[in-house]
Amino acid sequence: MTIKDRVEELLSKMTLREKIGQLNQAGTTMNCTLPGFEADIDTWVSQMLQGRLSKEELDRRLAMCEEDLREDEIAAGELGNYVNLYDDEKIARGTKAARENSRLGIPMFVGVDVIRGYRTIFPTPLALSCSWDMDAVRRSTQTAKREAWVSGVNWTFGPMLDIARDARWGRIVESPGEDPYLAGEIAKVQVREFQREEEDGCRLMASAKHFLAYGAVSGGQDYYTVDMSERQLFETYLPPFKAAVDAGAGAVMSAFHDLNGIPCTMDKWLLTDILRGKLGFEGFVVSDAEAVKQCAVHGAVKDEKEAAKMSLLAGGDMDMSSLDYIQYLEELVEEGEIEEEDVDRAVRRVLTKKFEFGLFDKEWAYDPKRICDTVLSPENRKTALDVGKRCAVLLKNDGILPITKGVKKILITGELADDRQALMGPWSFTGRTDTQVTIVDGMKNYAPEGVEITYIKGFGVKGGRDGFEEAYEMAKKADMVIAVAGEEAYMSGEAASRADLHLAGLQEEFLLGLAELKIPVAVVLINGRPLAVRCLQDCPGIGAILEGWHLGTEFGNAVAEILYGKYNPSGKLTVTFANEGGQEPMYYNHPNTGKPGSDFKFTSKYQDVPFTPLYPFGYGLSYTVFAYDSLKLEKEVLEQDESLCCSVKVTNTGSRAGEEVVQLYIRDMAGSCVRPVRELKAFRKIMLKPGEEKEISFQVPVKDMGFYNRSCQYIVEPGEFRVFVGPDSVSGLSAAYYIR
Repeated sequence: MTIKDRVEELLSKMTLREKIGQLNQAGTTMNCTLPGFEADIDTWVSQMLQGRLSKEELDRRLAMCEEDLREDEIAAGELGNYVNLYDDEKIARGTKAARENSRLGIPMFVGVDVIRGYRTIFPTPLALSCSWDMDAVRRSTQTAKREAWVSGVNWTFGPMLDIARDARWGRIVESPGEDPYLAGEIAKVQVREFQREEEDGCRLMASAKHFLAYGAVSGGQDYYTVDMSERQLFETYLPPFKAAVDAGAGAVMSAFHDLNGIPCTMDKWLLTDILRGKLGFEGFVVSDAEAVKQCAVHGAVKDEKEAAKMSLLAGGDMDMSSLDYIQYLEELVEEGEIEEEDVDRAVRRVLTKKFEFGLFDKEWAYDPKRICDTVLSPENRKTALDVGKRCAVLLKNDGILPITKGVKKILITGELADDRQALMGPWSFTGRTDTQVTIVDGMKNYAPEGVEITYIKGFGVKGGRDGFEEAYEMAKKADMVIAVAGEEAYMSGEAASRADLHLAGLQEEFLLGLAELKIPVAVVLINGRPLAVRCLQDCPGIGAILEGWHLGTEFGNAVAEILYGKYNPSGKLTVTFANEGGQEPMYYNHPNTGKPGSDFKFTSKYQDVPFTPLYPFGYGLSYTVFAYDSLKLEKEVLEQDESLCCSVKVTNTGSRAGEEVVQLYIRDMAGSCVRPVRELKAFRKIMLKPGEEKEISFQVPVKDMGFYNRSCQYIVEPGEFRVFVGPDSVSGLSAAYYIR
């Protein structure tokens, strides 16, 4: 039988209640046995995210709670899918209840936020994008897939594909950055690798999220409103999702916010006309957590019952955590507000994916030994280290890095340098802090013989000046200082928008005071978003800045390899660093305006900061130097069905081997709609030995050089274009070409 036939046969046996159960996704509930506490899990998690409760205390409280796996609801066919259940033994119990205790034995999807690894934590998505290394993306995805799969997970809520141009938005940390082309390339790799079936059946269903334009929330304020033109929507925010759909993503998650006045969760134009009609998506749509019930809070419907109706009719197939579908859809059918066929349509989509991903035919076997042998294995940690070091970006270096042989006494300072939870970073719920390598650990692990490593807290994200003077006195006795600054783990991520992008607390004050001691100082930043660190860039006493982001379980070892010169940094920014938060959103592919920013007063800029970014998109330093020359175009006049073919010579003129990301941008010099000053269209990451030269060739189809006109039709207009090839979005070689 075909999958379609099997779905129809099963559907014919299901009661309406059982059908709706397949559209219901929920987590476990908690009953607390801790004296003096009620099981207010949401409040506890919120307190942890705010830094008012440690993860250890949260774990202690959760351990005193009795977890209800909803096995009665599963057996009754009322719950067909789990959300964010991390305990493999409990996954085994719950999924067994579905197979053995429910009337039809329909297996469950177990969906988890496998955002950046499972037990072995990898760099955050924003950090990973800074590697510009699709093989690193694939390897990290493959490792995460296998660890999650052996643990009973069969569905990941990823990749997250929200283009993010505003550093104030906390969820920029989950984003692939500000460029739609690069995001699309990452989307294809992750979707294909998550869903690629290995010999033993290992695979996860991917769900692209959040549909659509969540990264454009007004003011960078999480969950807030988005109002934009369809042209902007189609050109900037839709392409990564198209790439994911084309790669075969099994599911798409709708977004929390309202888009042009309609909550995405109940927007039929978005979920049906665009996602299914325009993109050709054939999987199922799942809401974000409790987003169905939140339609009533938006004020778009009168109550949760109407929210359930409107969400289902819009094309939302599965309700995550609201429990509104299971509570109201049966009643809505009985009242004639919706047809049973509306329910059947959604159920077909869910069951089809359960069959396609082998849930009926390849039963997951709970095997504690296999889980123990797989998660956090030496091989997985080795992969995490290799991927992690490729994601750090060297922002400044006045020659003090890599650390030279003459440096014998190194002082490490900053509370974050030895804070395992902070170094794990956001979206690491499935990780284990006791396996986290701190920067202090890493620097000691890699210290050459005869090098003395000393650590003192000195300063932190919170707190006063109590440790400043002692740290300064110790710094005077050192040959070099590594100062670690930035954000605690949950200062970025969901519900973590920030209005002020400077280093929080007294961190800037401490670092500038340290710089006055005339000792070589390298700052390592730990953060989930671009920060306003112009004061550090401009300070002569700060000799180097390494953007470390959150690099995962092997963070400390990755940083140590870079600082000691064992690895030559190769990361490049995928987000623009503004000088101040007031410039946000700031991004490279902006329109020129009629008065482009310049030193002349009457131009587009802020009068109290430079009009150029602190660090542009694509920027990143190396311990060596790369020279570009001889940009050649195969043809200067192109037909609509041809490709731009060009080549450039790149030479490593330094004394170290290194990797360079060769970036190709174009500009439409005169379009019927205003076009960006540059658009990324291709890139190559290459390795060059000292003195080595390579000729790098690119082919960019003319069909990819178009845009959406005022009628929202995609067109490629004839006229003059320019191509730019170089190390970032603001420099490089340039040549003109024409499209007929």
